[in-house]
Amino acid sequence: MDKEQKSLLVQKIDETLLNAIYSCRDANKLFDLARHYGCFHWFNLTDHWSHPDLENHIFNLIESRLPHFTPSENRTTVTHVLSEGYDTGGHTPLCVNLVKEQKAHNDDVELIITRSATQNIIDDLRKAQVPIKSSPATGVAQMLQLAQAFMQSKAVILHINPDDIITCLAVMIAERQGIPCYFVNHANIHFAYGPSQCSAILEITASSWLSSQQYRHPKSQSFLGIPASDLDIEALQKYGKADIVIDSPYFISVGTPLKYRFGSSNDFLEFIEFLCGKMKQKLLLIGPGDHAALASLSADARENLIAKGPIPREQTLALMANAKAYIDSFPECGGTSVVNAMRIGLPVFGFRQSEGMYGEDFLAESFDQLCQKIKDFLSKGYDQDIIKTRRNFIKTELSIQACCDRLNKTIEGQMCPIPYEFDPNKIDLDYYHKKWLETDDLYIPPAIKINKSS
Repeated sequence: MDKEQKSLLVQKIDETLLNAIYSCRDANKLFDLARHYGCFHWFNLTDHWSHPDLENHIFNLIESRLPHFTPSENRTTVTHVLSEGYDTGGHTPLCVNLVKEQKAHNDDVELIITRSATQNIIDDLRKAQVPIKSSPATGVAQMLQLAQAFMQSKAVILHINPDDIITCLAVMIAERQGIPCYFVNHANIHFAYGPSQCSAILEITASSWLSSQQYRHPKSQSFLGIPASDLDIEALQKYGKADIVIDSPYFISVGTPLKYRFGSSNDFLEFIEFLCGKMKQKLLLIGPGDHAALASLSADARENLIAKGPIPREQTLALMANAKAYIDSFPECGGTSVVNAMRIGLPVFGFRQSEGMYGEDFLAESFDQLCQKIKDFLSKGYDQDIIKTRRNFIKTELSIQACCDRLNKTIEGQMCPIPYEFDPNKIDLDYYHKKWLETDDLYIPPAIKINKSS
């Protein structure tokens, strides 16, 4: 289907879901429909970034039936809320590292998991003696449990999935009782529930800051950043490579399959063909694994590509520390791995899509320019002053401690600015929406039937 047809279909599904929501009077069904609405705009990268009117509508429907909530006196606990915790991606370590850092400084901190987390995440938090709570209930019961938990909190920090309407509603209860809540903007290119309801949005990049200003109606904003892992680089370089044996210098790239978008984009495949096929360079690709799209590569490219699925974070960092350069993922760029690569001191290369991270001089303005940058690096090396400047900035401004300090300042009422310069004219906030419109990708919620008889 063409762009116009796809836009019309999105509009139809959006209207269908909204009509169902606005006509529903059963709270649990209402929450479920709202979750489907959030998933629809989250998974599809539509141009819908938030819907505070919908959040307010649902809250107004249930407000008269809510019990009375009274905040406890002398509250000291900072409550972090995580919808789901994974062993891969950057969302979970951002949350976990902040909580562990606060705990290490003897702050009164806890974590509530509203859906699920892997055993590795649970074990890591328990080892750090972070109190963990879960909310096994669903629907109205879960909302009430969360709201009551928030009544014991000095502040609430949200690391929630974009479709988590239940936590959003619990936050609205807390905010109305004078308990400040803060939304960590992990979903800076997606729709999300909650940002406009919170006392402030905690931004992770310059692009997330700009997108909130344009699309999310924030009460206030404060810069948090993407914290780099605490690294002993020399120890990482000595760390065994386990079952991954690479007998020559290699480039490395790390990301979930979604970031490379092999199902809807050939951009990164073309780059692999250039780097591994034409330039005969080794590339260790961690995350996508044996993706079907990689079968289309030439024999030379496949020979020099080492594709792995998710592996433990410590091993990933060790492999990064032993690489000769880092390749940022694209079409979707940026994230924790780029920050860690800079902290390690790797040369970093990428293709500009929509960005706003620190040090993005590594981004090429075109695919051809990216390829030329790689050629120049292979023949001339890399400017060590740039590497040193990046590494020092990450160490001082984007360490876990620095990000945690900004979080604590925000909780105390001091909104933190972005600590680096950026060019807003180079940040295309609509980039991912426009690229999504060019594909046939369309997630239709199971609650919706399109062109089917009822």
